[in-house]
Amino acid sequence: MLLAVTALLLGKEVINTFIQFGQKFYGEKIRINVSSTLHQSAVDKILSYQLGFYSDSGNQTGKLQTRIDRGVESLMKLVQNFFIDILPLFANSIVALIIMFMANMYVGLVALGILPIYFWISYRQADKLNGVRRSLRGLREQRSQGLINIIDSIVVIKSFVREDYEGEKQAGMQRNLVTTQLETRKTNFLFDGLKTFVEQIGVVLIIILTAYLVLDRQISIGAIMFHILLFNNVSAPIRQLHRIYDEMNEALTYSEGFFDILDATTETERTGPTPPDQLRGLFRCATSTSPTPAAPRPSTMSA
Repeated sequence: MLLAVTALLLGKEVINTFIQFGQKFYGEKIRINVSSTLHQSAVDKILSYQLGFYSDSGNQTGKLQTRIDRGVESLMKLVQNFFIDILPLFANSIVALIIMFMANMYVGLVALGILPIYFWISYRQADKLNGVRRSLRGLREQRSQGLINIIDSIVVIKSFVREDYEGEKQAGMQRNLVTTQLETRKTNFLFDGLKTFVEQIGVVLIIILTAYLVLDRQISIGAIMFHILLFNNVSAPIRQLHRIYDEMNEALTYSEGFFDILDATTETERTGPTPPDQLRGLFRCATSTSPTPAAPRPSTMSA
């Protein structure tokens, strides 16, 4: 029996090692390929747009660069969350929940009843931060563009002694960015505290229920710790899922600006009619036979 258990555990670890390697390797491969494709798509689109696209105040150099970089980075993180993090977390949570129902149906119902509250709190968190993230994206784009303007116009700034003015302008923009970032962090900490509180309520309810079952002689005392550990296996992946859910909402916010660049089809440069593949013609050059020089005659062409 010991040999069978040892072989089973070793086999499980070997299989788990290969699964994790394949998951991380191919997930990273997908992420890198997606990043390369998105960057190249943005470059191709920018090259095809007319000059009026760049004259818009929202499409300045620093803003476009920040929009593309943050958009590609957020989309890469979104792909990584889907293929590397979410699937194993869902599998662990579902297996733990099934075991809880098999051990005791009432304890499983308590654990299952906590999950909708988790999702509702996360939904409210994402809804409250939606406008704040858009403001944060705009402030980051303005900061990047302001720095590029200073570098490009440093000769003019030095010539007209505008160092203090430009410095105060950037400092005000940085203060607005810091205020928005602190507001985002405060909201996240508040909702994370609410989710932790809900999780602790679930733990207390499971302890009370299992203690009653122990007093009713339906389960043993050791089953209390067993059910608590199972609930932790359910709630821990759920916590990670909500962290990923928050990152997904942030990725969607930053990807909006990126896809605005890719979908600006009205800004595509219009070209003229396509020239024919072959041009054929007959050129005749007329020369004068008189001894006196004559005025040059224009060349004629008949096709």
